[in-house]
Amino acid sequence: MNSVLDRLFRPLARLAIAKGMRFADMAERLKRAYVDVACDLAAPKASVSRLSVMTGLQRRDVARLLADSEQDSEIRPNALSRLVALWLARYDGTPLPHHGPKGSFDAMARSIRKDIHPKSMLNELIAAGTAELDAGIVRLLKSAHLPLKGSEAQIEYLGKNVGDHLAVAVGNVLGDTPEFELAVHYDGLSVEAVQELESLWRARMEPVLHEVNARALELQEQKTGPARFRAGGYFRVEVEE
Repeated sequence: MNSVLDRLFRPLARLAIAKGMRFADMAERLKRAYVDVACDLAAPKASVSRLSVMTGLQRRDVARLLADSEQDSEIRPNALSRLVALWLARYDGTPLPHHGPKGSFDAMARSIRKDIHPKSMLNELIAAGTAELDAGIVRLLKSAHLPLKGSEAQIEYLGKNVGDHLAVAVGNVLGDTPEFELAVHYDGLSVEAVQELESLWRARMEPVLHEVNARALELQEQKTGPARFRAGGYFRVEVEE
């Protein structure tokens, strides 16, 4: 188990150090996570004593964390990511006129968020290299909006993606209702071979994500409900020295 935790903690430690988060702050967040999970498992009998036994934390720490429970405000899905998803699903990513009542970038942006000016959304897309504006035409340059490197938006996106993936993996290990999680891995390959495989992966993955995105938009417009999903993929390359 220790080696497993080392593999999970090292990337988190790297991120925390890079963002200036001290160990004491990280430890506090871990304490809070322990108490939150223990509360869920012990409900409805989640007394301070019971939670202290389950987590190994001192009673005063448990009581403090319960009294000072942080309810992080719910963050709406990233408007720019939704905008690009809509662009791909409804217009297949084709260039759009900048202005206009229908079929324009402005109209599409207003359908996502009426409280944010379309110009502000376009400026952010351009700054991130996701889109460009030329002679009154807005062109999509990437099949997904990736926030600027190191930005709070990117950190938030990382937390949601990795958090969901880890939740699926842990649930499968602990015997929850099985959820889809598959991976393929090889070692002993040449760098050129791995580059070929990565190109194959990207070529196959992007059409699938576009298809799921388009269908999800159709279903969301037909009827809303309480369920959500997240699906994605990654390709990790490591070259031994």
